[in-house]
Amino acid sequence: MELNADKLEIQKQWDKDPCGASTAADKMPETLEFYQAVREHRYKVYAPWFDSVVRFEEWRDKDVLEIGVGLGSDHFRFAQGGNRMTALDLSQEHLRQTTRHLRLEGRSTTPIYGDAEQMPFEDESFDLVYAFGVLHHTPNTEAAIREIYRVLRPGGTAIIGLYHRYSYFLLWVLIWKGLILGGLWRKGWRQVLSEIEYRRELDSAMPLVKVYSRRQAETLFSQFSNQEITTCHVSLGSFQDLSPVPRSLIERLLGWCGWYLVIKANKTFS
Repeated sequence: MELNADKLEIQKQWDKDPCGASTAADKMPETLEFYQAVREHRYKVYAPWFDSVVRFEEWRDKDVLEIGVGLGSDHFRFAQGGNRMTALDLSQEHLRQTTRHLRLEGRSTTPIYGDAEQMPFEDESFDLVYAFGVLHHTPNTEAAIREIYRVLRPGGTAIIGLYHRYSYFLLWVLIWKGLILGGLWRKGWRQVLSEIEYRRELDSAMPLVKVYSRRQAETLFSQFSNQEITTCHVSLGSFQDLSPVPRSLIERLLGWCGWYLVIKANKTFS
């Protein structure tokens, strides 16, 4: 499999800095306690809205493909429902860690090194295709969405999380890093966005980062039926940490400008 420059940057980033690993830095890596700590941070600290939006518990005894698995937190949650799991990722490290994570929890998956834009699966192979915070990094997101449609069974569901163009977080990036610090003139918008993922202390890569409006998301999924688009993950920096207002209330009041668009849609029956 030949990878272009953008995909090599993706691979470099997450082979070196597996997604979520820094949230359990006080635990011994690759232990059960490590993976449990990563999950606790993801669902209780980073995104306490996650369960209510994704609703893992609704999926039972299905064929599930996750694209871009990180350390396997969401993968494990789906596996808990007795689903038959497949993991697709450009990062061999993500695949290795996810396989170990599930094995330590008495679960299993089929790890596949591959590209979301050209997936190595037969037509109509899965009941659910899930990708959260992943497809805004691939150069041809449209091709990846077409592939998701192809590998879904009729009536199957896609649950996809993309970065939201009209979010408070992106507005802060634009004002602070782009305008005040002069990033737009010195580096250009492409690099300013890429630095959202950059870890200077690890000399990380600069992966492609794209953002989408609701209308753009609707267009991406125009081939699907029953589109449901949710915005979530309000990111207000230190103000949010100091605010006496509960995170759940902040999400309800301001979530329409959250950092994620979560799209749920079904493949139409023939």
